[in-house]
Amino acid sequence: MSSYEYYNFPIQLLNGFLNNSKKVLIDISHYCIYRVFVDNFEKYSGSFTGYQKACEDFGIEFKNVAEAYQNGKTWYETTIEKSPMVGMTSEMYWDYMTNDKTEFEKVCLLGDLAFKSILGAKSYIKLDNKYWFSRMDGAVKSIQKEDISPKLQRYLNEYQTKKIKNQLIANWGLASYSRYNRGFYVSYKMTLEDLAYHAEKIRKSTQDKKIKNDVKSAHEKAMERLAKENEIK
Repeated sequence: MSSYEYYNFPIQLLNGFLNNSKKVLIDISHYCIYRVFVDNFEKYSGSFTGYQKACEDFGIEFKNVAEAYQNGKTWYETTIEKSPMVGMTSEMYWDYMTNDKTEFEKVCLLGDLAFKSILGAKSYIKLDNKYWFSRMDGAVKSIQKEDISPKLQRYLNEYQTKKIKNQLIANWGLASYSRYNRGFYVSYKMTLEDLAYHAEKIRKSTQDKKIKNDVKSAHEKAMERLAKENEIK
Protein backbone atom coordinates (compact mmCIF):
# COMPACT_ATOMS: atom_id res chain seq x y z
CA MET A 1 0.00 0.00 0.00
CA SER A 2 1.32 3.44 -0.93
CA SER A 3 2.25 6.00 1.72
CA TYR A 4 1.79 8.72 -0.90
CA GLU A 5 -1.72 9.81 -1.84
CA TYR A 6 -0.71 11.81 -4.91
CA TYR A 7 1.56 11.37 -7.90
CA ASN A 8 2.83 14.86 -8.82
CA PHE A 9 4.75 15.26 -12.06
CA PRO A 10 5.61 17.70 -14.89
CA ILE A 11 2.99 18.02 -17.62
CA GLN A 12 5.55 16.97 -20.27
CA LEU A 13 5.36 13.37 -19.09
CA LEU A 14 1.86 13.08 -20.56
CA ASN A 15 3.17 13.23 -24.12
CA GLY A 16 2.43 9.99 -25.95
CA PHE A 17 -0.19 8.80 -23.45
CA LEU A 18 -2.69 7.70 -26.10
CA ASN A 19 0.01 5.74 -27.93
CA ASN A 20 1.32 3.90 -24.89
CA SER A 21 -0.42 4.75 -21.64
CA LYS A 22 1.39 2.06 -19.63
CA LYS A 23 4.82 3.42 -20.56
CA VAL A 24 3.78 6.97 -19.64
CA LEU A 25 2.39 5.83 -16.30
CA ILE A 26 5.57 3.88 -15.56
CA ASP A 27 7.66 6.96 -16.43
CA ILE A 28 5.48 8.98 -14.05
CA SER A 29 6.10 6.51 -11.23
CA HIS A 30 9.86 6.55 -11.94
CA TYR A 31 9.89 10.36 -11.83
CA CYS A 32 7.76 10.62 -8.68
CA ILE A 33 9.79 8.10 -6.71
CA TYR A 34 13.11 9.63 -7.72
CA ARG A 35 11.87 13.12 -6.84
CA VAL A 36 10.71 11.98 -3.39
CA PHE A 37 14.01 10.17 -2.97
CA VAL A 38 16.16 13.27 -3.63
CA ASP A 39 13.81 15.68 -1.82
CA ASN A 40 13.92 13.60 1.38
CA PHE A 41 17.63 13.00 1.77
CA GLU A 42 17.53 12.45 5.53
CA LYS A 43 14.79 9.85 5.26
CA TYR A 44 16.33 7.91 2.37
CA SER A 45 20.03 8.71 3.02
CA GLY A 46 20.75 9.23 -0.70
CA SER A 47 21.75 5.59 -1.06
CA PHE A 48 20.48 2.91 -3.43
CA THR A 49 19.01 1.11 -0.42
CA GLY A 50 17.21 4.34 0.40
CA TYR A 51 15.82 4.45 -3.14
CA GLN A 52 14.48 0.93 -2.71
CA LYS A 53 12.80 2.11 0.51
CA ALA A 54 11.18 4.97 -1.43
CA CYS A 55 9.82 2.42 -3.91
CA GLU A 56 8.36 0.45 -1.00
CA ASP A 57 6.75 3.61 0.37
CA PHE A 58 5.04 4.10 -3.00
CA GLY A 59 3.88 0.49 -2.90
CA ILE A 60 5.75 -0.30 -6.12
CA GLU A 61 8.11 -3.18 -6.84
CA PHE A 62 10.16 -2.85 -10.02
CA LYS A 63 11.67 -5.83 -11.80
CA ASN A 64 14.72 -3.71 -12.64
CA VAL A 65 15.26 -1.23 -9.82
CA ALA A 66 18.45 0.19 -11.32
CA GLU A 67 16.67 0.95 -14.59
CA ALA A 68 13.79 2.61 -12.74
CA TYR A 69 16.27 4.72 -10.76
CA GLN A 70 18.11 5.85 -13.90
CA ASN A 71 14.94 6.65 -15.84
CA GLY A 72 13.54 8.65 -12.93
CA LYS A 73 16.85 10.49 -12.57
CA THR A 74 16.88 11.33 -16.29
CA TRP A 75 13.34 12.72 -16.21
CA TYR A 76 14.09 14.67 -13.04
CA GLU A 77 17.24 16.25 -14.43
CA THR A 78 15.98 17.03 -17.95
CA THR A 79 12.51 18.37 -17.15
CA ILE A 80 12.21 22.16 -17.27
CA GLU A 81 12.70 23.50 -13.76
CA LYS A 82 9.55 25.63 -13.74
CA SER A 83 7.45 23.17 -15.69
CA PRO A 84 3.72 23.19 -14.91
CA MET A 85 3.07 20.41 -12.43
CA VAL A 86 -0.03 18.28 -12.14
CA GLY A 87 -1.08 15.43 -9.92
CA MET A 88 -3.37 12.46 -9.80
CA THR A 89 -4.42 10.45 -6.80
CA SER A 90 -2.76 7.12 -6.14
CA GLU A 91 -6.18 5.52 -6.61
CA MET A 92 -6.62 7.11 -10.06
CA TYR A 93 -3.08 6.16 -11.05
CA TRP A 94 -3.59 2.49 -10.23
CA ASP A 95 -7.03 2.44 -11.81
CA TYR A 96 -5.51 3.47 -15.15
CA MET A 97 -2.44 1.30 -14.66
CA THR A 98 -4.21 -1.95 -13.87
CA ASN A 99 -7.58 -1.70 -15.63
CA ASP A 100 -8.37 -1.60 -19.33
CA LYS A 101 -9.55 1.83 -20.42
CA THR A 102 -11.11 2.98 -23.66
CA GLU A 103 -9.34 5.68 -25.63
CA PHE A 104 -12.10 8.13 -24.69
CA GLU A 105 -11.56 7.38 -20.98
CA LYS A 106 -7.86 8.09 -21.47
CA VAL A 107 -8.67 11.36 -23.24
CA CYS A 108 -10.89 12.36 -20.33
CA LEU A 109 -8.01 11.77 -17.91
CA LEU A 110 -5.77 13.94 -20.09
CA GLY A 111 -8.46 16.63 -20.22
CA ASP A 112 -8.79 16.64 -16.44
CA LEU A 113 -5.03 16.79 -15.83
CA ALA A 114 -4.59 19.51 -18.46
CA PHE A 115 -7.21 21.74 -16.84
CA LYS A 116 -5.65 21.24 -13.42
CA SER A 117 -2.17 22.02 -14.71
CA ILE A 118 -3.45 25.32 -16.15
CA LEU A 119 -5.52 26.25 -13.11
CA GLY A 120 -2.81 25.57 -10.54
CA ALA A 121 -3.96 27.29 -7.35
CA LYS A 122 -6.42 29.58 -9.16
CA SER A 123 -10.15 29.24 -8.57
CA TYR A 124 -10.99 29.64 -12.24
CA ILE A 125 -9.41 30.50 -15.56
CA LYS A 126 -10.36 31.33 -19.12
CA LEU A 127 -8.76 29.40 -21.99
CA ASP A 128 -9.45 27.98 -25.44
CA ASN A 129 -9.53 24.44 -26.81
CA LYS A 130 -6.15 24.73 -28.53
CA TYR A 131 -4.36 25.61 -25.28
CA TRP A 132 -6.29 22.89 -23.45
CA PHE A 133 -5.30 20.23 -25.99
CA SER A 134 -1.71 21.44 -26.04
CA ARG A 135 -1.48 20.71 -22.33
CA MET A 136 -3.24 17.37 -22.85
CA ASP A 137 -0.41 16.55 -25.24
CA GLY A 138 2.26 17.46 -22.70
CA ALA A 139 3.13 20.88 -24.14
CA VAL A 140 3.78 23.79 -21.79
CA LYS A 141 2.57 26.47 -24.22
CA SER A 142 -0.21 26.53 -26.80
CA ILE A 143 0.84 24.82 -30.03
CA GLN A 144 -0.74 24.58 -33.47
CA LYS A 145 -3.33 21.88 -34.11
CA GLU A 146 -1.13 20.16 -36.69
CA ASP A 147 1.62 19.81 -34.07
CA ILE A 148 -0.63 17.95 -31.63
CA SER A 149 -0.30 14.16 -31.60
CA PRO A 150 -2.43 12.60 -34.38
CA LYS A 151 -4.55 10.47 -32.04
CA LEU A 152 -5.35 13.47 -29.88
CA GLN A 153 -5.96 15.72 -32.90
CA ARG A 154 -9.01 13.63 -33.78
CA TYR A 155 -10.74 14.91 -30.66
CA LEU A 156 -10.04 18.58 -31.34
CA ASN A 157 -13.40 19.44 -32.90
CA GLU A 158 -16.62 20.94 -31.58
CA TYR A 159 -18.45 17.63 -31.10
CA GLN A 160 -15.64 15.82 -29.27
CA THR A 161 -14.51 18.73 -27.08
CA LYS A 162 -18.09 19.22 -25.92
CA LYS A 163 -18.40 15.49 -25.24
CA ILE A 164 -15.19 15.49 -23.16
CA LYS A 165 -16.22 18.56 -21.17
CA ASN A 166 -19.68 17.10 -20.49
CA GLN A 167 -18.07 13.92 -19.16
CA LEU A 168 -15.75 15.91 -16.89
CA ILE A 169 -18.70 17.98 -15.69
CA ALA A 170 -20.85 14.91 -15.00
CA ASN A 171 -18.22 12.73 -13.29
CA TRP A 172 -15.01 14.63 -12.55
CA GLY A 173 -16.22 17.72 -10.65
CA LEU A 174 -15.63 20.28 -13.42
CA ALA A 175 -17.62 23.48 -13.86
CA SER A 176 -17.41 25.03 -17.33
CA TYR A 177 -19.07 28.17 -18.69
CA SER A 178 -19.14 29.79 -22.11
CA ARG A 179 -21.73 32.24 -23.45
CA TYR A 180 -21.02 34.93 -26.02
CA ASN A 181 -17.35 34.57 -25.16
CA ARG A 182 -14.25 33.62 -27.07
CA GLY A 183 -12.91 30.63 -25.22
CA PHE A 184 -14.47 29.31 -22.02
CA TYR A 185 -14.09 29.39 -18.25
CA VAL A 186 -13.38 26.35 -16.05
CA SER A 187 -13.15 25.68 -12.33
CA TYR A 188 -12.99 22.77 -9.91
CA LYS A 189 -13.58 24.96 -6.86
CA MET A 190 -16.58 27.07 -7.87
CA THR A 191 -20.20 26.25 -8.62
CA LEU A 192 -21.43 26.84 -12.15
CA GLU A 193 -23.47 29.80 -10.92
CA ASP A 194 -20.44 31.44 -9.30
CA LEU A 195 -18.32 30.75 -12.36
CA ALA A 196 -20.97 32.30 -14.63
CA TYR A 197 -21.17 35.34 -12.35
CA HIS A 198 -17.43 35.99 -12.55
CA ALA A 199 -17.36 35.38 -16.32
CA GLU A 200 -20.21 37.80 -16.96
CA LYS A 201 -18.70 40.35 -14.58
CA ILE A 202 -15.46 40.23 -16.54
CA ARG A 203 -17.36 40.46 -19.84
CA LYS A 204 -19.31 43.52 -18.64
CA SER A 205 -16.13 45.18 -17.41
CA THR A 206 -14.48 44.49 -20.80
CA GLN A 207 -17.51 45.90 -22.66
CA ASP A 208 -17.59 49.03 -20.45
CA LYS A 209 -13.88 49.58 -21.05
CA LYS A 210 -14.34 49.19 -24.81
CA ILE A 211 -17.21 51.69 -24.83
CA LYS A 212 -15.11 54.15 -22.82
CA ASN A 213 -12.17 53.72 -25.20
CA ASP A 214 -14.45 54.12 -28.24
CA VAL A 215 -15.84 57.38 -26.84
CA LYS A 216 -12.31 58.63 -26.11
CA SER A 217 -11.16 57.71 -29.62
CA ALA A 218 -14.20 59.38 -31.21
CA HIS A 219 -13.56 62.54 -29.19
CA GLU A 220 -9.91 62.69 -30.24
CA LYS A 221 -10.76 62.22 -33.91
CA ALA A 222 -13.50 64.84 -33.72
CA MET A 223 -11.08 67.34 -32.19
CA GLU A 224 -8.54 66.59 -34.95
CA ARG A 225 -11.18 67.29 -37.60
CA LEU A 226 -12.16 70.56 -35.90
CA ALA A 227 -8.50 71.60 -35.71
CA LYS A 228 -8.05 70.98 -39.44
CA GLU A 229 -11.17 72.97 -40.25
CA ASN A 230 -9.86 75.90 -38.22
CA GLU A 231 -6.54 75.74 -40.08
CA ILE A 232 -8.34 75.99 -43.41
CA LYS A 233 -10.29 79.03 -42.25
